Amino acid sequence: MADYQPHSSLAMRRPQRPYSDEEATRTRTIRADLEPAPQPWPGLTYVALFLLCGFVALQMYPSTHWRHPQDRTKTWIPHDRTETDQASSTDPFYSSLSEEQGQQAQDLASQGTVSNLSNALGSQYLQDEKHDEYTLAFLKKASEQVVHIFVSTDGADFRPLAVLVNSTISNAVHPERLHFHLVLPASHHSRAKHLAAFFQDTKIDIVSENIDFKDMEKHITFRKNSKARPELQSVYNFAPFLLPLHFKDVGRFIYLDADIVVKGNIEELIQIDLGNRAAAAVEDCSQTFETYFDFNELAKIQARPEKPTWVPTEPIKPDACVFNRGVLVIDTNQWIKQQVTEAILWWMDEFQSAESVLYKYGLSQPPFLLALYGKYMKLDTPWNVRGLGRNEFSEREREFLESKYGHKPERKPFISLDADTAKILHFNGKFKPWKQTRPVGPSSNVVSRCGSKGIECAKLWWEYLSPVADGILRHDDAL
Repeated sequence: MADYQPHSSLAMRRPQRPYSDEEATRTRTIRADLEPAPQPWPGLTYVALFLLCGFVALQMYPSTHWRHPQDRTKTWIPHDRTETDQASSTDPFYSSLSEEQGQQAQDLASQGTVSNLSNALGSQYLQDEKHDEYTLAFLKKASEQVVHIFVSTDGADFRPLAVLVNSTISNAVHPERLHFHLVLPASHHSRAKHLAAFFQDTKIDIVSENIDFKDMEKHITFRKNSKARPELQSVYNFAPFLLPLHFKDVGRFIYLDADIVVKGNIEELIQIDLGNRAAAAVEDCSQTFETYFDFNELAKIQARPEKPTWVPTEPIKPDACVFNRGVLVIDTNQWIKQQVTEAILWWMDEFQSAESVLYKYGLSQPPFLLALYGKYMKLDTPWNVRGLGRNEFSEREREFLESKYGHKPERKPFISLDADTAKILHFNGKFKPWKQTRPVGPSSNVVSRCGSKGIECAKLWWEYLSPVADGILRHDDAL
């Protein structure tokens, strides 16, 4: 049997002789990594611990200022002072007033009321030329203090209103400036308290009692062959046309349909320059006047020897773009001056008396289009990305999209590529998100898709309604 030979790795190695001084020096030079690690400054640990404790203490200290994350001016505002208070201490307009006048002016600014400024300060003061610059500056500042938003609905389900209010204040730079005015049936006023409970720091009031609907009801006519949905004959569908008459002191306000999600800063709308226009709305060229109107009937009306001044003298163009009344900025002074309400009621009466159907696919939208034809200010498309409550395109819309994008979409589902940049999502149509179950995960039964990623549009609506609010504000009749 052969002798056992251990593995080479286990074999005893010959002892090495000690390094000479020269070899040791050379080894240290070549193997620099064997040098002892540098030692930190002994007091550094205590300094780091002190800084950490100081940082924690600062986080626990109560804040004195706040800044909205979407405020592009990055302005810090003290918690214990309003912006009006800050302005009054530095603005030469305020400092030039007497103590009593200054307090009245500040009160008006906090209320957003500028039409009664001359009464508060005195007409003689406003006529003084040396104050013109300050007065104009104040008027501009006061007009920015409160953003009046009107919403009209006869729906018993308060969830759409909750989503509208929540989305609006969530995306506003100065949510404390927003004032919501709700136009509701008297039977719903008691339930509105539930809505207000969710937004205790937001100004919400009901203004229905200030509006006289009796005269409007005389002008509303439903014709079965108009292809309009029966629910559109509700008088609350026509409320925005009466608001400028009953709230003319507001000066300017925003009207929103209840089926809306606000994704942008709503304050931007109130600051646009309307010029001498009565209203501003978003234009939609995927729909044209020829979709809504019988142009033979329109030609007969325009050919009459005697007709009101609001009837266009030139023939109305069939290819004129439609502008949706679901999002409006209204100047009450110009609206009244140009008799827009009277024009709308007159066109509604023409619809009643016409031999054939003067307009179709709507009851409030068509007379609004005729009354403001060529007289409105065009808003950018993101302020009313509409149709999200529909499940299909019309053939006219498919052709328009083909000319715009080079591709003709399928009829179903309805798709809105503009939703990616939308500041307002408008769920007009019969397929309302709140009339369906909350979407969870992928679904094969999608009404409409939004944006380049094809997100189910209803999910964008439900983001602003918690399950708790859903249960409290839900109305059994809405299911």
